Amino acid sequence: MRYLLAAAAFLWSSLPSHAQATLSVTPAYAYVSATAPYGAFQLRNEGTQPLEIIVTAQYGVIASNKSETNIHLGSAGLLGDLTDRLTFFPERLIIDPGQERVVRYLVEGAEALPDGGHIALMHFRLQERAAVSDTAVPAIATAISIEYNLVAPMVVISGQGAPKLRAEVLSVRDDALSLLLHNESPFPFVGGITLARKGAQLTRTVTAIYTQRRIDLALRAPLMPGSYVLHFDHRYPGLSRAMQHALQRPEPLHFQY
Repeated sequence: MRYLLAAAAFLWSSLPSHAQATLSVTPAYAYVSATAPYGAFQLRNEGTQPLEIIVTAQYGVIASNKSETNIHLGSAGLLGDLTDRLTFFPERLIIDPGQERVVRYLVEGAEALPDGGHIALMHFRLQERAAVSDTAVPAIATAISIEYNLVAPMVVISGQGAPKLRAEVLSVRDDALSLLLHNESPFPFVGGITLARKGAQLTRTVTAIYTQRRIDLALRAPLMPGSYVLHFDHRYPGLSRAMQHALQRPEPLHFQY
């Protein structure tokens, strides 16, 4: 039985356009086995002001409805809660402009998890410390504080099982096909999705589906009435060849248009 850990970055931000805060996290997607369930995020401040970063982990998921994709806390469909097993250090750090720091993490007891996916959302809460302007009114001349969040889902895949996906057609335009993909299993999907007709590939995209995810497939020509099929693979940015071979692919999905 194999147990695999994955981490993927997702940005959720309401940062004002004038803000200077810019944080990069590498690797963008990190995967470790249960025999060595540890790793590190490399954080770099690419902005012009010092950043204070508070790191937390919460149970939740990144999921879509018919119109948008959001972060949902407190539930994750059929995926288990990883937060009680996840430890990391440091929990608070300050990074000066152009500098780097490391946040190390460990999943304890990964070998004891039930079969399926188990998730925790790593939250990097950033606070930019802007300098006070010399022209500011003395009564309000305090440092400006701006906050936003960088969220990285961390998922342990325990055992072997294939995701069970179902496709819902949302809209069809001349240049795009929009689908809502539902995952009806505890095994998340990460990889590529190819739209084909009569054996010919029409378009491809990549995504991660924990519970449900909207995808928009770009079309080079309008769809003709007929039968179509979605094929799945595990070619995904940052996904190692070992992980590609370890994960199981969903069955192809057929639909009529």
